[in-house]
Amino acid sequence: MTVIVGLNMSHDSAAALIVDGQLRGALALERTTGVKRGVVAHHAYPAAMARLIDAILADQDLGRRDVDHWIATSTETRSQGEENGLLESLGLLTDPGSALALPHPGHHLAHASAAFYCSTADRPAAALVIDAYGSRIGQNAREQESAFLFQPAGEPRLLWRMVRPSSRIAGRRRDGALWIPTDLSGIGEVYRAVTLALGFAEPGSTYDDAGKTMGLASYGKPLSKEPLFIHIDGDQIRFDGAADHLADLGFATRTTDGYLLRPSHSGSGFDHQHFDLAAQLQGEFEAACLALAARTMQEAGTRRLVLAGGCFLNSALNTRIASELQPEDLFVFPAATDDGNAVGAALYADRVLLGRAAPALTSRMPHVYLGPSQVTGQQDTIQALAQKTGLDPVTHADERSAAEAAAAAVARGEIVGWFQDRAELGPRALGARSILCHPGIAGMKDRLNARVKFREGFRPFAASVLQEQATQWFDLPSHDSPFMLLVCPVRPDKAPQVREITHVDGTCRLQTVAADLPGGFRALITEFERLTGIPMVLNTSFNVRGKPIVEDPAEAIDCLFGSQLDRLFIGTTEIPAPDRLDLRPVRTPGASTTGLDPDEELLLDLATGERPLREAAEHLSWQPDRALAMALDLRRRALLDWDAIPAYTAPELPMAQYDPHHGG
Repeated sequence: MTVIVGLNMSHDSAAALIVDGQLRGALALERTTGVKRGVVAHHAYPAAMARLIDAILADQDLGRRDVDHWIATSTETRSQGEENGLLESLGLLTDPGSALALPHPGHHLAHASAAFYCSTADRPAAALVIDAYGSRIGQNAREQESAFLFQPAGEPRLLWRMVRPSSRIAGRRRDGALWIPTDLSGIGEVYRAVTLALGFAEPGSTYDDAGKTMGLASYGKPLSKEPLFIHIDGDQIRFDGAADHLADLGFATRTTDGYLLRPSHSGSGFDHQHFDLAAQLQGEFEAACLALAARTMQEAGTRRLVLAGGCFLNSALNTRIASELQPEDLFVFPAATDDGNAVGAALYADRVLLGRAAPALTSRMPHVYLGPSQVTGQQDTIQALAQKTGLDPVTHADERSAAEAAAAAVARGEIVGWFQDRAELGPRALGARSILCHPGIAGMKDRLNARVKFREGFRPFAASVLQEQATQWFDLPSHDSPFMLLVCPVRPDKAPQVREITHVDGTCRLQTVAADLPGGFRALITEFERLTGIPMVLNTSFNVRGKPIVEDPAEAIDCLFGSQLDRLFIGTTEIPAPDRLDLRPVRTPGASTTGLDPDEELLLDLATGERPLREAAEHLSWQPDRALAMALDLRRRALLDWDAIPAYTAPELPMAQYDPHHGG
C-alpha cells in the first residue's frame, strides 16, 4: 500500500489523501476552522492543518506514520528547500526523505494535474490554467496563465506560460484601504481587481467574491464596444490601461505607487454603472479565455481539454467554451480554486514523481464526496445534540425514508437543510451540504436570500435536476453538468414552472444528478418529482453569509437557531426548527456595537435573556417578523445569542487575520 498526502498551503489551504493511486479523501481547511478561505493566524496554521490531515487519515483508519510520501504546493515556494520548510513547519515529517517536490514553479502545474488525472486520463489532453495569481518565479515575477499537454504516462509538457512582470498583488493597506498595482496583469487579476472595486470582497480581507460579479453582469450592458480592461492581440493578451479605466469610471483613485479602490455601493445600492461595469468585464473575460482555450487545443494537437484555476468556476465562461469551441471532451476540475491543488499535488506525485501507473479507470471522477465521514455510526450522537438544544428529532428507518420526508417538506414550501455523510470538495453544494427549497413557488428565492442566506437579492440560485430529464428543461451544451459548472438557458416552455431558479437572463446554473450518485440526494429529487411533477430542486450551499459551508453536525444544528430554516435532515435524523420567537435573546458579552443603527440598539438593549423575542417585539411595537430578522442578523454578526441554548463552539484559532463576523 502506498499512501500519499498532498497539501495546498496558500490561501484555500487543503489536504488530500491518495491510497494506491486512488483519491480517498480531500477537504479544505476552511471547513474545519470556520474561517473563510482558511485564513488563520500564522502561529495557529500548523496546528489547524495537522488537525485537518489527521481527520482525513483517521477516516481511512490511517495515521501519520502510515504516510509514505508528503508533498506540498504553494504560490510562494520557489525551491525544494522552501517547500520542505512548509512541510516541516507542520511537524509532520519523521523522515525528511519522504518529502517530494513539484517542479518549480508548481502552482499551475498542480492545478493542471488535478484536472487531468481526475478526468478520463487514458488519452492525451490539453490543460489550461487561469487564475488570479500563480507561483512566484525568481525574485519579481509570477505565473499568469499556463497551458500543458498531458499524456497518460510520463511528464506533462509546458506548451506556453504567460508571466506577469511583478509578484505584487492587490492587498489591503494598514489603514484598511484596498490597493492595486499600477499595471494590472493577468485575466484573473483584472477580474479580481474589478470585483473588489464593485465591493465584492470577503469581509476584512482582500479575497474577492467573483461569483457575485458574474451574477451582476446579467443585469447590465457593456459600457463600450471596445475593450477597456482585457485586449486580445493575436496570441497575446494585453491589459493596457485597465487600472486607468477603473479610475476614470470613479472606482479607483490614483496614488504614487498604484491605485486605491473606491467601492461605491452600500448594501444592495447598485445602479446601472455597477451592472454595466460587471457586464463589460464579463464579456472581455469570456472572450480572452475563449481565445486561450482555442490556442491551447491547437498547440496541443488535441480536442480534449481540461480546465482548472479559479477563473473556471465562472460557469458562464465554461458554457461558452463547451458550446462555441465544442471540445471532443471537456472536464473542469470541480475544486478549481487552490483547495484543489492538494489533489493535484498528490496525484502528480503518484503518477509522475513516483511513476506509478494509474488505476484502471476509464471515466472521470463521478463525485466529490471526499470529506471525512460525519454521519455513519453517529446518529445517536446527532440526536443527542438536537435534544440538548431542546429540539425533538425524528429518526427515519433508512436513507430513502429520510429523503422522502425531506422531499415532502420541500414540496409544501419549506426551506430544508440537507446534511449528509461526506462533504463535497470545492465551493459548490452538490447534495451533501445543501439548503433546498421549491424552484417554482413564487417568492421562494427572495425568502431564501433574506431569511436564510442573508445575501444580496440579485444573486441567482442553482438547480439540481435528474440527469435523464435535464435536456427537457434546459439547453445543455454537453450531456451532463455534475459539478454545477455550467450555466444553461431554461427552455421557454418550462421557465414558468421554475421561475425561482431562472436568472434575469433566462439561465440557470445547473447540477445534473446521475442515477449512481452516492447518498440520498437522488432519492429526494425523485420523490419531489413524484409529488410536484418537477424533476429538480433549488440547491444552495449550507452556510450563512460570511461563513464557510458547514462541516460539523453541531454546526448544522446551530444554523436552525441562526436562520429561518424550517427543518434539518442529518443522515436519517430529521430535526424541526424551534419557534424562534419563543427564544430569549441575550447580548453577546464584549461584542463591539460600533456602527449599529438605532433600531438595532433598541433590540440589543432588550436582549437581557429575561424575555422571549415575541415580547421584545411587542414592547417595541414591531411586527414579529421584523424583530426575528433583525435578531438573526445580529446573531450572525456575533452581537447576540439565545439564552439557555448551548451554542455551537467553533474551533479555537486565536488571533485570526481578520474577523469573519465583521461587516457580514
